[in-house]
Amino acid sequence: MGYTIEGIVIPVETSTLKHIRPSGFSSVEVIVDLDLESRVNEWLNLNDPFTSLSFRSLLKGSNATTKKVHYLSFHVDRHNTSDTNEIHPLYHLQYLQNAKIKPKDDFDHGDSLQLDTPRMMHFPMELILGISFMMSNFCPELYLKLVQDRQYINLCKQYQERVWRPYINSLENFWTTNPSQWLWNPKLNCPYLL
Repeated sequence: MGYTIEGIVIPVETSTLKHIRPSGFSSVEVIVDLDLESRVNEWLNLNDPFTSLSFRSLLKGSNATTKKVHYLSFHVDRHNTSDTNEIHPLYHLQYLQNAKIKPKDDFDHGDSLQLDTPRMMHFPMELILGISFMMSNFCPELYLKLVQDRQYINLCKQYQERVWRPYINSLENFWTTNPSQWLWNPKLNCPYLL
């Protein structure tokens, strides 16, 4: 089972634009796209519930000084386990534009450098946990109002229990359990473990 959601727009609160470069942004928005497939029979176990996951975020800002639209993109996804010579934590955060809006080949990157690494370990994020993560970072005032709502808290707790608890449990099991007892191999989540 799974779903695809495209084009969730989250206006960024100006209070979060303190260290943004270049200066001169009048508005910034986050556009979220999400593709997810899950194994329903794993939903209640301490195992990886997903077969594929791609949570893509594109930040798009209009700049009055440069008279341009600027972009930043990152994603949290599940490695597709294809062969590669690079280490891939199963779930990782990566700053790389893999959203549907891609810069043209002649796109002016200015002084920035974009490359395919590193991939940083990160919690899996589906719709509920992903939007909550984005709101806490880019809309902190609205997020503080949301966490006052008991229904919202209960919803987040339910998803944390089903998604984040197995992830954390897999890492903890590396030190506490016999490998034959692992439900979810911790070395998938953290390939740096020796």
